[in-house]
Amino acid sequence: MELSVAQGGKFSFTIKSKELSHGLRPSKSNPRDNDYLITCIGAIGKNGVLQATEELTRIATDIITEGFPFPQIFTFTNLTIVCGVKDIYEWDGTTLNLKFTVEDESFGGVWTAVDFYDYVYLSNGKVAVVRSASDYTYAVSELLPSTTAVCNYNGQVIIGAPDADAGELGVGGSILFASPIIVEVSQLGSWS
Repeated sequence: MELSVAQGGKFSFTIKSKELSHGLRPSKSNPRDNDYLITCIGAIGKNGVLQATEELTRIATDIITEGFPFPQIFTFTNLTIVCGVKDIYEWDGTTLNLKFTVEDESFGGVWTAVDFYDYVYLSNGKVAVVRSASDYTYAVSELLPSTTAVCNYNGQVIIGAPDADAGELGVGGSILFASPIIVEVSQLGSWS
């Protein structure tokens, strides 16, 4: 690393890709001046260079009015799915598009999901919903079990509590339905 100072205190400092490839120092006990970065704020090392982190876009989820823990947001390989209690939406980068609504008797608990690129499996503990990889439509699966937990372990799907009723497990009871909170403020006394 070279630092050249010009008259008037102006300087230029060049970090070459050799130094960037070292990344951040492994621990605070490493000595200084050994070609490791000490801190990196607002950038990430990628392909041998520092790049600014991508700006995050806020997803407008105002149409989902259910309380905690909704909306649930699943960021998958090829798409982002946002779930309400009964509604499944896809985020296209600007808006939420309603893709599927679960029937009232199929209401379960929180959603759990796993994806395989364009194919997605979702379950709320009472019903299994799949997204077809061929035509991108959602449908209730009569073959696949419902579940309250799912994990993709190196291409093998592991599920928890298959075909167990979410209400019997106490999972469905963890959802709070509440109307919006209204706050009224009044002043007692006077300001001086």
